[in-house]
Amino acid sequence: MIHAEQQKALLEWWTTNHRDLPWRQTRDPWSIMVSELMLQQTQVSRVIPKYVYFLKKYPNPRECSQAPVSFIIEDWEGLGYNRRAINLHRAAHVIVEKHGGEVPDSLLQLLELAGIGPYTARAILCFAFEQDVGVVDVNTSRVIARITGEMLPPRPMQEKADSFVPSGQGWIWNQALMDLGSGVCR
Repeated sequence: MIHAEQQKALLEWWTTNHRDLPWRQTRDPWSIMVSELMLQQTQVSRVIPKYVYFLKKYPNPRECSQAPVSFIIEDWEGLGYNRRAINLHRAAHVIVEKHGGEVPDSLLQLLELAGIGPYTARAILCFAFEQDVGVVDVNTSRVIARITGEMLPPRPMQEKADSFVPSGQGWIWNQALMDLGSGVCR
C-alpha cells in the first residue's frame, strides 16, 4: 500500500525533476493518441521530432484518415513498426466515421480502435481526459513492484496502479511514476 506522504513526496519530486516533453503540453486527445502510438517500443528522443512533424501535417483524425496510408507510413519513417502507422490510420477512419472526428473518452470505445490496447487506452484517458486511472507501462510497473515488493501479473498490477492514483491527480501522478521509473528505478 502507498501512503499519502509517499504520494506527496513523489509529486513534489516530479515538480523539479520532470522531463519536458511536447505531449505534456497538451490535453488534445488526438495528439496524446499519436504520441502514445509513436512511443510504443521507440525511444523518446526519436519520437519528439516525428511527433511535432506528424501533428503539423495531420493535426486531427480527419486529416489523417483522408491521407493515403502510404503517406502515413512515409511520414512514420524512422520510428519502426509501420504496423503502428497503419493502425493509427485505421483508428482515424473509425474516429471520423463512428465518433464524429473526436477521440472517444471511454475505455471500451478506445479498445475498439486499431492498435489501442489496455495501456494505450488508459494513457489516453489519463493524459487527454485527465481521468484517474493507473497507467501501467514498464516504467510504472517497476515503481509499483518496488512499492509492493513483488512484480504482479497484469490484472493485479493494473488494480494496484488504479488504487495508487490520488483522487483528482491522475495526470501528474502517472507522469511522475513514469519519470521515476525511467530515470531512477532502472
